[in-house]
Amino acid sequence: MTALLQIAAFALGSYLSIRMIVALHGIADLWFMIDKAWPRVLSGVLAWGAAIGVIAWLMDRPYQTAFVWGLLTYLVFYLSLLPLARLYFSARRTDRDID
Repeated sequence: MTALLQIAAFALGSYLSIRMIVALHGIADLWFMIDKAWPRVLSGVLAWGAAIGVIAWLMDRPYQTAFVWGLLTYLVFYLSLLPLARLYFSARRTDRDID
């Protein structure tokens, strides 16, 4: 049962990492109207950050470790996609210039 709960904590950490990244993207997505949208953007970042903090604080140690690993694993995966996407789009750009 402990392994199943650790897997669930890992999955919850991955999910909350996704939600936090989405909330942080709200800053860039709404930058053109940030003077009007800043309360919504700030409340989203603070809400997901607080949810992560409270959940991590309430968990027992083995589940907390799995939760943090879920957070970090998805963050590393997400950040690894950025240079891969840049390589993909630069290769696509040079393919079109050959014609």
